[in-house]
Amino acid sequence: MIDNKTENIKMRVPKIIILVLVITQVGFVTFSQENSKDTIIFSALNKSKLQFFLDDTYFFGGIATTGIYYSNNFRDLKYTNGFVLGIEQYFPLSGKVFLSTGINISQRNFIHLKKSPNIRINNLYLDVPVTTAFELPILRNLDFRLILGANIGFRTNSTIKGDYHLILENNPDVFIYNKNDFHRIDFGWIFGLSAEYKNFIFRFRSYSGFVKLDNKDQGMLNSFNFEIGYFLFRSFNNKK
Repeated sequence: MIDNKTENIKMRVPKIIILVLVITQVGFVTFSQENSKDTIIFSALNKSKLQFFLDDTYFFGGIATTGIYYSNNFRDLKYTNGFVLGIEQYFPLSGKVFLSTGINISQRNFIHLKKSPNIRINNLYLDVPVTTAFELPILRNLDFRLILGANIGFRTNSTIKGDYHLILENNPDVFIYNKNDFHRIDFGWIFGLSAEYKNFIFRFRSYSGFVKLDNKDQGMLNSFNFEIGYFLFRSFNNKK
């Protein structure tokens, strides 16, 4: 009886070893296929590193509400409209964190002396923002991200629309803005939210300056932007 059991075990052992070897081989092949899948897909896409880099290049435009905050003359100031245009590029730092930078043309305007005649001051800046976008745990299918960063701006032009002379005739002591007293460089921080849908990006961004605009006043510029952008090369590269 014992000999029969021993004989059956001896007959089963080679079969078990063969089965284990087959399962191991199949598992190894499956693992190798999964492990090389990304490489195969990458090769099939026939994309260069430059094309993958350009996938995250986007052009955008937007409208802004702009004004002066923390000014000594806050009672005579009012927010008004402006605009922003630019091109930027994402640089992935990790799976959920991206660095973004580029060149923006931004208009940061405000109204002085709200009573008629209004004095409107327009300021045009060449901005270089550097921001970090953090993926949030909600709306992941829309790449919902929190934006934090800084911006340095170079004022390229300022215009004052309105007649200060009429006001000075009635009140010679009134404070007036003179563009010759405006600082050339602006620096501040950016806070916002963004989301993506297909090749489009939608953003709300707020900018608050740390440098006072006028030497004679403590006020600094800020803006609230709504922006829509388009990833320029994603559709083109995906056809390759």
